Amino acid sequence: MVRVEKRIRSEEVLRRGQHVLFVEGEKGGAVDPTALRVLLENKIAVQHLGPAFSIRSVAQALFPSHPTYYFLIDRDHHGDEFVNACWQDFPDPEKHNLLVWRKREFENYFLDPDYLSLSDYCQVGIEDLKGKLLQFASKRLFLDAVNYTITSIREELKANWIEHFTNESDFSTKDKALNTLLKSPAFDRHRGEVGRKTSREEIESRFHRCLNRMTGNRGGIMFGEGEWLDMIRGKRILSQLVNSECFQVRAADGTLLHGAEKTNEIVKNLLRKNEQYQPADFIALKRLIDDRS
Repeated sequence: MVRVEKRIRSEEVLRRGQHVLFVEGEKGGAVDPTALRVLLENKIAVQHLGPAFSIRSVAQALFPSHPTYYFLIDRDHHGDEFVNACWQDFPDPEKHNLLVWRKREFENYFLDPDYLSLSDYCQVGIEDLKGKLLQFASKRLFLDAVNYTITSIREELKANWIEHFTNESDFSTKDKALNTLLKSPAFDRHRGEVGRKTSREEIESRFHRCLNRMTGNRGGIMFGEGEWLDMIRGKRILSQLVNSECFQVRAADGTLLHGAEKTNEIVKNLLRKNEQYQPADFIALKRLIDDRS
């Protein structure tokens, strides 16, 4: 049964001063915050807060004055060291209350056929479910490997590669200021770094490394090999999968649900299952929040 619930605006939540989990995405995204509210048993308010870069900035700005605000983003390009540190140090009074999913996106956790087949809405056996998942994921494999390559280069080039000057005596005149700026060795270093990271050899190397990681050096995907289930674009694959003939969800009036509404119902149904069936990161998140709220 589908229920329409009254949404709480973000500004209303902030006025309350309660525990709040801010998540990535815009209103109307593929998986609604109501899914996380189910996981966390409505013990904490859950609200959208735009793209990941906005959440990281807000997390860093607000943690000193709002220790009961928590922030959760998709993994995307973040490395193992950064992601693991977020979970190990949470909450970190010296940094921020930021958590990063260990899989690429929240939806990737539902691409486990054993978990997904527990859905009350699943209409097929686990082997059929695996076959459909492989079909959809295979079509995205090379696209996602290319996009990983682009993202890794793009994010590395965003690094703070030059510092501001501080010595006033070097900038006493216009000509002196311009000359100091132009002589900064940081520009030459950055030009060289940009050239190296955007060279044909480096792009090819990154693409092949990513593809090998996803497939386990096999060139194509199969269960039990590589990290493709964690790295593939989960939002897209889960949407395709649950909106196929593998799943059927009916509203209270008997009409069939489709699109994001159908996905949300399937996700919430799974999150209501006994804790023994839940992914380890879901259990860890719930316990971290329980300890703080």
